[in-house]
Amino acid sequence: MELYVFDKNRVRIGIVEAFEYLRWTRRYSRCGSFEMKAVAIDENLDLLRIGNFIWKDDDEEAGLIEFVELTMLEQEFILISGRFATGFLARRIIWGTEILSGDLGTAAGKLLTAHLIAPSNPARKIDKIAYTPITLGVTVNTQISHRNLMEVITDLFDAADAGIKTVFVPEAGTFTIVPYWGTDSQAVFSKEYENIIEQIFTQSIVDYASIALVGGEGEGAGRTFVTVGGGEGEDRHETFVDARDLQRESFSDDYEEALGFRGLQRLAEHAFVEAFDAGVNLHGNLTYKVDFDIGSKIKAVSKRWGIHVSARITEIEESYDREGMSIAVTFGKPLLTLAQKLKRGDI
Repeated sequence: MELYVFDKNRVRIGIVEAFEYLRWTRRYSRCGSFEMKAVAIDENLDLLRIGNFIWKDDDEEAGLIEFVELTMLEQEFILISGRFATGFLARRIIWGTEILSGDLGTAAGKLLTAHLIAPSNPARKIDKIAYTPITLGVTVNTQISHRNLMEVITDLFDAADAGIKTVFVPEAGTFTIVPYWGTDSQAVFSKEYENIIEQIFTQSIVDYASIALVGGEGEGAGRTFVTVGGGEGEDRHETFVDARDLQRESFSDDYEEALGFRGLQRLAEHAFVEAFDAGVNLHGNLTYKVDFDIGSKIKAVSKRWGIHVSARITEIEESYDREGMSIAVTFGKPLLTLAQKLKRGDI
């Protein structure tokens, strides 16, 4: 694996010859991230600057350097971190209000074109970024105002269980935002098969909601309400969604559908959590990027714990250090962090 560095003009300016560690975290519906620590030699100080980005020659995505820290203990070190190139989206907001109706793949293209790729204000354009439209078969019907572009796109894709990535072509210096579906895999992960080293299984209904009451425009008895989801007795977990920002005049006959879509988004955010995290044995019977990859639907089994989970691989963290490469895999959606709950408005 070679680790190349490119400048803001997408021109290759060097190779990182040595580093203490690199953590390269790939995500399915969300933006990936990385962190690297290296000795602060002159070559690294010249290359590893904010605004440049790094690219592994065995990967499609590149990492934007967004944070640099220099430390001196017994030795001088440089620590860098950032997000993958999908993070370009985080530099834009929905400038105004957008009404989205139709297939998710088309709706995402509309947002990206209007606010990043070819906006009416040329100052908002980021060069050499394109979008590959595909039909995902997921219908979107909503209104969005003034939110961060990356949060909107990844929230929609996460709710639909669809993937998104930004592919870098080093020869052309271009980035292409690509929606996709993960593949179905025959891979089975289990301690009994000796293809995982360690495992953590999590289930949670702490933030779970099974039914949403969505309130639209109007006041009191004249307010429009829509219910989505279901459940009875103690298995019924209710939540309220204030969708007063959605106005009937924007959707006409599709207004109740738009309210229902907002409710389904909230239920997706408050889904039952079932996640299986594992450190994968790279010398086991499964080969990374051949038998399984980010987005693959696999099975995770623990006879000892009585667990049999069919889930999608939503995150893969690749770690490189002096001892070589290791990977940690997350199957299913993990618990939200405190920061994520605060951003979502739950706290």
